Amino acid sequence: MQFSTLVVCFLLLFNAPLWATTTPEVTVKSLIDKDNKEEQAEQKPAKQESDIETPAAPENEQEPQDDELPYDAFDRITPRSSMQGYLKAARARDFERASHYLDYRNLPKEVEAFGKVQLAENLSVVLDRTLWVDVDSLSNKPKGKQKESVPSYRDLVGEISTSQGKVQILLQIVPDDKTGNRIWKISNATVSQIPLLTKEYGYNRVGEWLYDNLPDIEFLGVMLWQWIYFAFSFVLFLAIAIIITRLITFILAHLKVPVEKDVIGFINGPISLLLAVLMARSLNDQSNVTIAVMALFHGATVLLIAWGWICLRAVDLAKHRLSQRFIKHDKPQAVFLLRPISNVAKTLIVISLLFMWFENLGFNATTLLAGLGIGGLAIALAAQKTVENIIAAITLYISAPVKIGSLCKFGSHLGTVEEIGLRATRIRTLDRSVIYVANAKFVDMQLENVSERERISYRPKLMLNANTKQQNLISFMQAVRELLEQHKHIAFEPCRVRFKGFTPWALHVDVLSYVETVDFAFYMEVIEELNLAILGLLNEHECELANPEFARVTD
Repeated sequence: MQFSTLVVCFLLLFNAPLWATTTPEVTVKSLIDKDNKEEQAEQKPAKQESDIETPAAPENEQEPQDDELPYDAFDRITPRSSMQGYLKAARARDFERASHYLDYRNLPKEVEAFGKVQLAENLSVVLDRTLWVDVDSLSNKPKGKQKESVPSYRDLVGEISTSQGKVQILLQIVPDDKTGNRIWKISNATVSQIPLLTKEYGYNRVGEWLYDNLPDIEFLGVMLWQWIYFAFSFVLFLAIAIIITRLITFILAHLKVPVEKDVIGFINGPISLLLAVLMARSLNDQSNVTIAVMALFHGATVLLIAWGWICLRAVDLAKHRLSQRFIKHDKPQAVFLLRPISNVAKTLIVISLLFMWFENLGFNATTLLAGLGIGGLAIALAAQKTVENIIAAITLYISAPVKIGSLCKFGSHLGTVEEIGLRATRIRTLDRSVIYVANAKFVDMQLENVSERERISYRPKLMLNANTKQQNLISFMQAVRELLEQHKHIAFEPCRVRFKGFTPWALHVDVLSYVETVDFAFYMEVIEELNLAILGLLNEHECELANPEFARVTD
């Protein structure tokens, strides 16, 4: 089965975007910002709205100053403070306190039967699932917003769609039962619709049981029971996906379709994960999904991990296929170039997925890139050496002065090239130590590729005693010449033995020949045999090697 065909089939089958096609109203960034605002609100009192938000009141209707505002134990003086107080109490699961923010006057008996605390709790569940309340958009003035589509004694928080039409979430100014002061509460018009909203947007039975029995712990607005519920659901979908992919590979094997092991691993690994993610996103029960959970879904974290795994494994598979093709076409050097190229490709994939992830979480990737513009020059300067080394690595692979496994001399060192990486070349010396040389420096060195020899020279340094007789020297050189010419592993040309000249303490006999091998171990065996033979010829022809310690220099 062709790998390219397999990839195209799966891309068409799992045609799911890696990022949200439209930016959601609520993102993970929104959840984080909301938490930060709540922390800041607890540390300092709320500021009055600017004149831009609400037009200045006439002179005869001036807003009361802070010290003139009536006291309320639940801070229900303005629409913003009242809604903020309710949301804070609901998030803390203090529904006894949250019930003080609802208006229960003139409710139908079937609604009153729920009880104040239960109504406050049910409204919290509905808001968590349907409406993102931006308290900053609510008025922070005791009279509320005067120019809205609702009566002046009410403020609109938002609208929720139901099967019977839209339900408005309203705040209404009402008299306090105890003090008679004018305070803001969630309107009884909204409270009367809580049973309908609960029927359509309440949790399912499993969700209700988990909600009632697990601790009230949350992270990023998502409750502990929701983390457990959706994690368990994903594990279930993952098990189903594994069964499906194993069944597919079993059928392929049963039909004797030629599929290699790495492709089987590709199907059983990253494809299984991607299939599980897509099933979880498409088939999961939406009755337990809140706005915070949906924001996490829009982050597509696990989906990006699945696609990232697929892309990285696809690079590995493509590298393996190309390696086989290059070897088949007798281009082994191109195989070594695949490793740095695949590393660069994987790096680009990871960086791209990270930017997609930041966009999905609500962070502007363009802003992040623009922020890098200031430090871009410094980063470019810091990465200058890295870029030089990468280019040098490509140069080493293309020009190939040395290859992986080559024995080479560079500088004062001799060793075998083990790896040409993106940053440095690793060389193992004859002492078995390892030397790392930066590619940019290594490519500029004078490199002697010892492994490229088609044969190895044999040039023994014969310095004979200066007292050697002429006849003995002639017969010795003739014997050495015959030895080399008759040896089956010595090249026919060049092969010479000549009396090169005199030194103050010796007679220099120059020997030049080549052993027909590139195997250094075999070369050592041959020259050992030749050296022993030459030693015998020295003894036979009464020739002695000179000793430089006995040299005498006279004027």
